[in-house]
Amino acid sequence: MNRLSRWLMIVVFMSIGCTSSPNLPLAATEGISLEPTPTPQDDEILPILDLQIHITTTSDWTTLGLVEGGSIKNHTVLSADHDASLAEFEQGLFRLMQPIEQANAEQSVELVADISIAKDTSGSDLIFEINRGHMGETTVEISKFSGNELKAGKTFSWQGIQPSGENVKQFTIPAAQQLEPVNNEYIVIAQLNFWYYGPGIHGGFYNESGERDTALYPLLGDYRSSDPDVVYQQIEWASEYGVDAFSIEWTIPRGIVSCCDSMENTLDDVFLKSPNIDKVRWVIFYDFPLRLDQTPGLKQYVDGLDFDQPDVYNIFVNDFKRFARKYFGNPQYLTIDGRPVIYIWASGAFVGDLEGAILDVRQGVADYGYDVFIVGEEVAANHFDQHHAALFDGNTSFTFLIPGLDASSWEDVGDAANDVDQTFERWQENIKDLKVIGREEYVNFQPAWAPQYDERLARPNHSTYVPAISKDQVTAMAEVARKHAEPLGSQGLKLIWINTWNCWQEATTIEPTENHGPKYPAGNYQFDMLEVVRDVFGSETYSSDSP
Repeated sequence: MNRLSRWLMIVVFMSIGCTSSPNLPLAATEGISLEPTPTPQDDEILPILDLQIHITTTSDWTTLGLVEGGSIKNHTVLSADHDASLAEFEQGLFRLMQPIEQANAEQSVELVADISIAKDTSGSDLIFEINRGHMGETTVEISKFSGNELKAGKTFSWQGIQPSGENVKQFTIPAAQQLEPVNNEYIVIAQLNFWYYGPGIHGGFYNESGERDTALYPLLGDYRSSDPDVVYQQIEWASEYGVDAFSIEWTIPRGIVSCCDSMENTLDDVFLKSPNIDKVRWVIFYDFPLRLDQTPGLKQYVDGLDFDQPDVYNIFVNDFKRFARKYFGNPQYLTIDGRPVIYIWASGAFVGDLEGAILDVRQGVADYGYDVFIVGEEVAANHFDQHHAALFDGNTSFTFLIPGLDASSWEDVGDAANDVDQTFERWQENIKDLKVIGREEYVNFQPAWAPQYDERLARPNHSTYVPAISKDQVTAMAEVARKHAEPLGSQGLKLIWINTWNCWQEATTIEPTENHGPKYPAGNYQFDMLEVVRDVFGSETYSSDSP
């Protein structure tokens, strides 16, 4: 059989509670190997697809079957967990069970099998059905073989309970997607800053005394963010190394007389007009504290961030309406199932009637035809406000400098990665089964990371220094983010935030540097950081026609 047809892998992860089990035998299974079912001669003319299925569950029972579009003709169970009481394929269903005591303790068991599917026709959609208990979460990840290499691909997620009867959920793989490459499941979003104005004391690379405020030397030199050649090259690097989207910091609209330029100038006139813009997506990184700080008459509200203040409330809501009018319809704006994504920095510090503001934002944006997906920087290690977290569709952090973690205790990024891993795990447990206020969807966790942090030259009197002492440490931090990423939407995409692409003063950058001195600790790493992104999250990015 042509290896081109070996295109798909389905991985089913389940985190499920306990209900009454179906009529399944309870025989224990170890080292299971089932003989392939002979394929009838008449089926040889039909398209054949080779798949590998990996089922993991914390339920007392679960099943998986193909209900439409073809039939499973050959199957071999490659492995099954020794703690499983049943792991088999019978009557068209994969069946996986474990003792109820294990399920109550949220223990997982798994089954791995190879199967071949005879499709009804070459144009048939494939519809799979999962049956399970009435609690928990189900995720179906679909990957494609490229030659002998398995590529990460689509993911379906399901968190919900059917109102009556069997707790089943169906997922469809359209015929067209069975033959085409599937997008990398990880959507990597890196913060791109437009506040660089070239050499000199006002360019962003030197302080007012003319001293350099970063030890890093960009490969593009001390550039102007508004230089079309700079933007073009940044997009090229992103596309080549697996950065799917840029988050563009937004502070004030164009036309406001302020201390600082509006980022809309470069966004509108350069970035969105770059000839290679179809290679990257983008989202708004909404810096609301700076919005207040840089807007005449609103600076007094920066310290409080109090949404009981009408000026704070109204400008927040009106900014979202501006985003909807001006940007959400841009063809390169990142959406999840048609929902434009926006990141709100420092949201965890917002107080007052934030709920009212968020609800008004959703309605105001809906009036323009959009269902906005709002990601809040909510994660903290020392407290959890369930109501606050539930205001947002997604919860994330900014860098590994998470509130409540003691950065002074870290020698390097390796120490930070361990604490961040534990913090992410606790936060995910806190928001498990937590619905977004006013919606039926559950709050999605979206990890953020940075390769290192060094502000010693920018803030010599009160500096934080958490260097990477090796490329392996950066990889380990990225793998923490990958470990905790959760599938989102009908395609099960997993959003990863990198902060930043180019904040040189804090050395949180992944943009390439010159070959200038040792790479580590906190040195000019050249292309190391982008190589980590590519190696950990994959190089495949959204194309211009992706959803």
